[in-house]
Amino acid sequence: MISKTLQVLLLSLLAIYSAVAAQAQADADYTVGVGDRLAVSIYGKPELSGTFEVRADGQVVLHLLGGIPVAGATVREIEQRIEAEAQERFSSRESVLVDMAEYRSVYVAGVVDIPGAYEYRPGLTVMKAVALAGGLQKAAAETNLDREVEATRRRAMEAREKLTFAEAEQAALAKELARIEEGEVAEAQETLPEGPLGDQHQLVDLRRSLTEGLTEGSERKMILADEEAMLFAQRRELINSQLAATQEQLSGMEDLAARGLARREQTLQLEINADEFRSDALEAAAFEARARQTIANAESDIRIAEMEYNHKLLADKIAADQRVALARAELQLALDYLRETDPSAMQGMGDMGAMMQTVYEIHRAGEDGPIMAEPGTPLAPDDLLMVEMVGLQAVGQ
Repeated sequence: MISKTLQVLLLSLLAIYSAVAAQAQADADYTVGVGDRLAVSIYGKPELSGTFEVRADGQVVLHLLGGIPVAGATVREIEQRIEAEAQERFSSRESVLVDMAEYRSVYVAGVVDIPGAYEYRPGLTVMKAVALAGGLQKAAAETNLDREVEATRRRAMEAREKLTFAEAEQAALAKELARIEEGEVAEAQETLPEGPLGDQHQLVDLRRSLTEGLTEGSERKMILADEEAMLFAQRRELINSQLAATQEQLSGMEDLAARGLARREQTLQLEINADEFRSDALEAAAFEARARQTIANAESDIRIAEMEYNHKLLADKIAADQRVALARAELQLALDYLRETDPSAMQGMGDMGAMMQTVYEIHRAGEDGPIMAEPGTPLAPDDLLMVEMVGLQAVGQ
């Protein structure tokens, strides 16, 4: 039964062996370049052994063997080249071992705390290089600057909050204006978005309900006035019919009175009745006209209410657009200041950090342009890593 201590020891040895094997494989696959230093060991010939730097011409110079081209070759290939050169020089087969003694440096620049050259090791990634350079740049520990950074952080968070509410109002108003322009009927929303956007939709719905309440009252007034006008029109027609009949009777009665067959009192009564019918007809016409005017006034009230609602929406939309633009400008100014002064101050600001982005560019010999990298991207010797903090384009739109 293997003890627990022995198991831990075996696992530790296995891990060490795996790391050494990985390092050895990385060294074996690595192609040597100018500036690298090689550890060369030739068995039995210590005067030829030692640490040698790859010169600008891509060669290492060994005593008695002279210059041997090594740039672009692996350590195994270099061993074979030295063995071939030694065999030709000494007429004997020599045992040669070549290992990497020191790699070319990598260079870290930009918004890091300690930019400069750092020794390369296999497995070095962008994030590890940033850690070697002290992490993201921090502002000098000066009281006044610290206060200004903290004040700017607060301004950025306030601007973010203002921008959130202004954008929510802007979106709700734009949706309502689009509905009106398309002539669509407003429908009750079963579910509203959460947060400020949902609150703004509720406010727009409430304003629309108030306007609809006014227009519905005017529409009911129009219906009642229309019915009243129809009734007075019917009454006027009836009175006119009665007036026509009375006038016909009066004409006959006047003919009889001219021949002495009717009394004057009868003719006079018919004339009085005709005058009353005319008065009633004028009164009915006046009431009908008043009802028609009520209809026209109600239609005007509806148009005015709708125009005022649309005008208020448009004015509020323009004001919301201005608030959005102002809040975005305030936010961008604050973020730009933090980016230039203390990028680390962006940490712990919730989604505010999403407004800024850390950009990693690797400038590598032989490449046409910079390589856009991620934190886990591996580096190679002689790489230049440029670290920048930039504002996302969406903030400035």
